[in-house]
Amino acid sequence: MPTAGPDDLKRSYPDRQLFHFHSAIAGGEISYLCAPGETDAATKARAAKAHAAYEAEVRRYGDTFAEALVGALQSGAAPGTAANKVNSESDAWARAAALEIESDFQCLPVAAPGVGLGD
Repeated sequence: MPTAGPDDLKRSYPDRQLFHFHSAIAGGEISYLCAPGETDAATKARAAKAHAAYEAEVRRYGDTFAEALVGALQSGAAPGTAANKVNSESDAWARAAALEIESDFQCLPVAAPGVGLGD
């Protein structure tokens, strides 16, 4: 199945700027496409705020993910079944979190380790 990466989305949203931040929570880098602000500095500052908010979401979700996986395993689900269920919930969370960050900051998380879109 083909996937879209940050460069593909950048072509679809040419007015947006692409920012990359190191992720202390997920490791690696998280990228955001941000709507232009009044100045480049204002856009970058908003991107940094979006990143801080997204990192907080990822941190909160990590705890939820771990609890859900352990709960599924303790309920007797086979490891593969438990992982599939939790992964589908993770995909739904990633979409909702990305849309929330877009709504609040006009910055869309487009690439991150384990969430969002891959490069």
